[in-house]
Amino acid sequence: MIEKHISVLMEANATPPAFDEQIPEGEGPRSWFDAVKDFGHNVVCEKLDVTTNRSRLLSMAADRDFGTAQVCVSVLAWGGMRPANRNRLFERDASPWLNVAEDVRSGALDRRRAYERFAELRSKKEGPMRGMGPAYFTKLIYFLMPRSSERGYILDQWAGLSINLIFGTALVKMDEQVSWKRKGKNAERVVSSRVSDINTAEDYGRYCEAVESLSRRLGPEWTPGQTERALMSGSGERWRKHVVAERFGSLPKIIVN
Repeated sequence: MIEKHISVLMEANATPPAFDEQIPEGEGPRSWFDAVKDFGHNVVCEKLDVTTNRSRLLSMAADRDFGTAQVCVSVLAWGGMRPANRNRLFERDASPWLNVAEDVRSGALDRRRAYERFAELRSKKEGPMRGMGPAYFTKLIYFLMPRSSERGYILDQWAGLSINLIFGTALVKMDEQVSWKRKGKNAERVVSSRVSDINTAEDYGRYCEAVESLSRRLGPEWTPGQTERALMSGSGERWRKHVVAERFGSLPKIIVN
């Protein structure tokens, strides 16, 4: 691990992130799903919450009074899945990936096997998981896995970029795109990243182990789930700014008049 990055992460998080059940996060599951309720997915979700958050989702996933489909829809809404990807996902039968989700929830799959099963569906030509890549199906793994199990953690673009930065190597394979945007009289280079579909179950396992290792380094008051949340950070927050500056800092600044 690279200590200067750990120092910034710790300075940005004086205490571990708190999962407060009273604070709404992400999109509201009810309104999010209403937009696709009549699509061809065969998913029935009754009494979806108006708002949700991480704490609420963890409680729901551990309570069998809530159906697996209801939990999954709530997780995807919380995660802010874009409408275009939501529509692609729900325009077809959802049972293939919901069956995997149920296996995860029942404890039949460890984190590597869970990732592998979702990734196998994601790769199929008929597209049973069009619209849902690793950044979203790892959210399902995180929330659905029984708490007594070796947990899987959310692997979105910011968690992946962060863990690569801290460990100084490409533990997570990222797809990156460089584009140019006009800013006044100058051109500005913009880099966007996403977790690559080429990441394997072994890559995901190593990522989870890295999160756990970093959690131990941060101190006994930190859980791996809180560590992953700190890595994701938020737009405009100190750690996110540090990742952007350091991760893309090697790109030379080119000004075009």
